[in-house]
Amino acid sequence: MKKPGCSKCNEAQTQGRCYIDEDTGLLCVELTKKIELPKGKKVLVPQICTECGTTEWITIDTCEDEK
Repeated sequence: MKKPGCSKCNEAQTQGRCYIDEDTGLLCVELTKKIELPKGKKVLVPQICTECGTTEWITIDTCEDEK
C-alpha cells in the first residue's frame, strides 16, 4: 500500500532479498539490483519504494520461464 503523499512508488521501486539475521533472528530485506531465483518455484519477492520505504510483496513464478 502506497504511503500518502509519495508520487514515486511506481517508478522508484527496487527488488529486495529477504534473509533471517543470524544475530537477532529477525526477517530482514536487503535492496539488490538482481537476485538469483530458484528454477521451477514460486518466489515471494519484496518490491521497495526507495523514496518512502513502502514494501509490496509480489510472487514471481519461475515455472513459467521453463515453458
